[in-house]
Amino acid sequence: MPKQTPRPTTKPTLAELAASFDLPSKELAEQAERYAETVHRLAKLWAVQRTPEHIARRTLQRIARRHRVTMPGHDEFAKQVNRMRDAGWWRRSLRKRFQIVELQQIRLGHVQKNASPYLSDKSLRRHEHNRIQTAEMLKSLDVVSNGTGELIALDKVIASSQANPANRRKAMMARIKGIELHALGKGHQAHFLTITAPSRMHPRHSSGQANDRHDGTHPRQAQKYLNRVWRNAMRSAKHQGLIAYGLRVVEPHHDACPHWHIVMFTAPAHAARLLATVRAYALADSPDEPGASEHRFTAKAIDPAKGSAVGYVAKYVSKSIDGEGLDVDSDTACTGSDASRRVVAWSRVWSIRQFQFFGVPAITPTRELHRHNGEGLQCPALIEAHQATKANDYAGWLRICEASGLTFSINYIERSSTRYPDETSKAIRGLHALGVDLPAPADIVTRTETWSIQHRPGTHDRDADRAPWTRFNNYAPVDSVEILTRDADGEGAPTSC
Repeated sequence: MPKQTPRPTTKPTLAELAASFDLPSKELAEQAERYAETVHRLAKLWAVQRTPEHIARRTLQRIARRHRVTMPGHDEFAKQVNRMRDAGWWRRSLRKRFQIVELQQIRLGHVQKNASPYLSDKSLRRHEHNRIQTAEMLKSLDVVSNGTGELIALDKVIASSQANPANRRKAMMARIKGIELHALGKGHQAHFLTITAPSRMHPRHSSGQANDRHDGTHPRQAQKYLNRVWRNAMRSAKHQGLIAYGLRVVEPHHDACPHWHIVMFTAPAHAARLLATVRAYALADSPDEPGASEHRFTAKAIDPAKGSAVGYVAKYVSKSIDGEGLDVDSDTACTGSDASRRVVAWSRVWSIRQFQFFGVPAITPTRELHRHNGEGLQCPALIEAHQATKANDYAGWLRICEASGLTFSINYIERSSTRYPDETSKAIRGLHALGVDLPAPADIVTRTETWSIQHRPGTHDRDADRAPWTRFNNYAPVDSVEILTRDADGEGAPTSC
């Protein structure tokens, strides 16, 4: 029998992939339904035929490769099947392919200060469309207490939480102000740092002209590079016994390549070595390229007599959330509010975390203790910490936890998953506290009610793509006064500038 010649295969170009992935919401939702149904039918067939797991898993891998999505991040085969037969999982996975669409826009020169700064108009319109759809969907839903039957409009709950950009911005500023007051009380210094990626990772020059040295790095890869630089620098600083804590903000250059702004506090005796360490790692890659020593890493000491650390970081926080207080974006021709919408949309397209605190305790215990009514706390330190959260006194919280050795971990309970059959999910129950003043480890219950989502009477979900909200069973309504205890990445609606 003559040997068959293998069919020639050609790798699709970026333009071809971008064209095939650039789908409107309705078509994407329809694809997600079809792919989920395909896996659902296969799963039923495998169960009947008792197909070996390794064979079925290879089939799932082929399906994922065919549609150019990443397999679910679980080792258990049953969990992989559960997700790949869920249309919601497919919608989220297919949306990640929009990064390819945006990358093509960058390569075509459509993302830069002379065209569309930070991200393409195409992505901007898609983000705005999704925001409007989500807002409409929220208006049709209520949260209901599983214990009392109390109903609250979901859009009102969202408006009083940190999903409201104004609340989020205030919480960010309250937290960094608390850190600054705590640092000043300890005699620590503040520095403002900027770290930028090597020039080869920038598609465009500051003028908007194409960068001939660009090596094809896309924004998410550049963010991973910057994260690696910072992680290595902080690991080295820790080995040297150096103290560093503060806030990191990431924002894009006009061509979508990210850079970092950092407010960092440290002991005066540590400052020189700490800055030298960060600078060394920031310039380890391509240190001799033109302009590297001047632009890749900059550091400025913040003199409290001339201005606060909060003042230095305020415009970057605002620009990355809602643009409040910014008249004009100095990097583009946009107004402050338009620039912030573009920056937020950019972070969503590339799945880049905009803010991250470092060197300070996690914020979740602060939020959880704020929920508590204060009854039955076992020692003065716990009572003081609780009072600090109620007073939105983050500096006081840090001081009390440090002075009394208070540390917290999260207590979870397991329950049946509302989305995936035969699985359990974790829900926060409260805190586990340790401290020198505590006679014994303390378990503090902070959540006693459970909540569910339901459609408001007289409304119905008209579009499956508008219903990603499936995990609210443990959602507790948020007090609008919880400014200090809430912290998340910025989010907003983009419009053209």
